[in-house]
Amino acid sequence: MMMPSASRTNHHSAARPLLYLLVILSTVAGCTATSSNSRQNETPSRADNRLDAILWQTTSAEYRVLAQMIYATAQTHLERALADRNWTALSAQKDNYQKLPPAVIMDIDETVIDTGAFQSQLARSNARFSSRPWREWQTRNQPLAVPGALEFIAAAQARGVTIFFVTNRDHPTEAATRLNLATIGVKLPGDLDTVLCRDERSDWGSDKESRRRYIAESYRVLMLFGDDLADFISEYRTPPAQRTVAAVKHNTWGTKWFMLPNPMYGSWEASLYDFRNDLGSEEVSQRKFNQLR
Repeated sequence: MMMPSASRTNHHSAARPLLYLLVILSTVAGCTATSSNSRQNETPSRADNRLDAILWQTTSAEYRVLAQMIYATAQTHLERALADRNWTALSAQKDNYQKLPPAVIMDIDETVIDTGAFQSQLARSNARFSSRPWREWQTRNQPLAVPGALEFIAAAQARGVTIFFVTNRDHPTEAATRLNLATIGVKLPGDLDTVLCRDERSDWGSDKESRRRYIAESYRVLMLFGDDLADFISEYRTPPAQRTVAAVKHNTWGTKWFMLPNPMYGSWEASLYDFRNDLGSEEVSQRKFNQLR
């Protein structure tokens, strides 16, 4: 009577290792399949996030030091610019500008106001830029200043330099823009409009050249500040290589023209996919990927 029972026990004992092996192999196969499927389902847009760019600009010591260094460099050239009556940052100023009062032209976002908090908001919600949340963010009026900007503005104003803010924030948001500037500590004159928005006049489109020329009619422009090639020249809506050629042919960088870093957005990014607004995120990501060298 004991033999059949012992036989069954031995049989089950021998079967357990095989059963365990099958379970392990099944688990490994499942994990491999899941990992493979995960890689297959990972689209370019999942890798095309802005986390590194946003975090670099909002948290890194490197960004702060670089921005402060740019403004400190500009301040060292300010006295030279004021003393030299032939000094102008605009090639359009050729005649009869020497006796005009001095001015500086500055972009706003990522040049004077740091919008990293808004960019973080977009990243958290996995959203791209759109007008409604952007206007809501402006209205909440919680801006931060770009490092070094306020110190330069105060120093220039103390020397009698008028600061013009040439921005592509649209005209309906000018009141919010003025409040944002005042909140970070920028003093705006009460008797002169120095915040020149997109579409404020019929000929003031996204290309800022018409506004630069408008200022040049009444002021000797000492310096330009921006975070985008469009803040300096009109030849920015071209492929990346052509943009570089258009930029480096100017010898005013670092003395009259000062570029602030902005890896989060800008015309540099749009140039990677031909400035096309009709492309979906997958196509945009693929076109960006194709630009890797």
